[in-house]
Amino acid sequence: MLTRNNKVLLTLFVPLFSMGLLACEEEDPRGLAEEPYDRTEFLLGTVANIRVYNEGKEEALDKAFDRVQELDEWFAMQNPESEISEVNRQAGIEPVAVSEEVFHVMERALYYAEESDGSFDPTIGAVTSLWGIGQDYAAVPDADELAEVLNVVDYRMVELDEENQTIYLQEEGMVLDLGAIAKGYITDEAARVLVEEGVNTAIIDLGGDIVVVGNSTRGEDEPWNVGIQNPYGERGEILGMVPVSDKAIVTSGVYERLIRDGDNEYHHLMNPDTGYPIDNNISGISIIADNAMDADALANIAFSLGVDAGLEYINGLEGVEVIYVTNEKEVFASDGVHESVQINDNDFEKIN
Repeated sequence: MLTRNNKVLLTLFVPLFSMGLLACEEEDPRGLAEEPYDRTEFLLGTVANIRVYNEGKEEALDKAFDRVQELDEWFAMQNPESEISEVNRQAGIEPVAVSEEVFHVMERALYYAEESDGSFDPTIGAVTSLWGIGQDYAAVPDADELAEVLNVVDYRMVELDEENQTIYLQEEGMVLDLGAIAKGYITDEAARVLVEEGVNTAIIDLGGDIVVVGNSTRGEDEPWNVGIQNPYGERGEILGMVPVSDKAIVTSGVYERLIRDGDNEYHHLMNPDTGYPIDNNISGISIIADNAMDADALANIAFSLGVDAGLEYINGLEGVEVIYVTNEKEVFASDGVHESVQINDNDFEKIN
């Protein structure tokens, strides 16, 4: 299961995708401003940036950030006052009533846990807490301690009561970690707020979970050109591009957050069966979908499946695409975007 630890420094964060944006050069009926309203904050344990391109919509930007901060306080397992922290404290004791938003995300997380036969597991928190990747205390855990906490990693031991809107973890020591899906939901919520406020052209980027609203500033019928980040290059160094409009793009890679133990490197993308990082040939992955919450979970599943099985799985889903970058600098894309992905770095090769 891919897990996104919630502490990422701006200087270290290198997303698989970076946005290639061009200024609007002629009058546009969408009411675009000469310069976007642009704001960056450290939220969700990562760098959150929102750009709004519509004239007079600075207040919408503020409202979107207010929503992000509100939801961050409800979902963060590192925040002792969050709803998720209370659910974890009451593991094996009693159900906990939660907000509609938290219950909704938990329902969706369990859906994808079933869908993936547990490769996506929201009860991975006992494992991620031991590793602490991205935290000051990060270290390779003791094997015996890791084996012990694996006993409480099992999404089937989560009880949801829709009528009373409660979550109950059946076993003491169970720990929910919704970081691999909640950030997508929060990104979607920021976009929803902007659209409700009349924004038709914007980019929300919450630490690699991106939603593009509308088409690009190049023209009302022109898609955003999203640059595919070179996983082995400097930040902003791209290997190619893909056009998208009104979509979510969720990215992750093994290069993002690492800990080292001697000559060994351990990334943050964990296998819930072993408690250790997933060992495959993928250096970066991106999912393109209608919303970031589903894209978050699907990125977890597609990464754990590997390139061949992942492409087959994603090609069987409507409105979802995947782009893989492998350790051999090969690029694989699902059927719906294969033709539109352009590679402009000769070190990389588009295979399928």
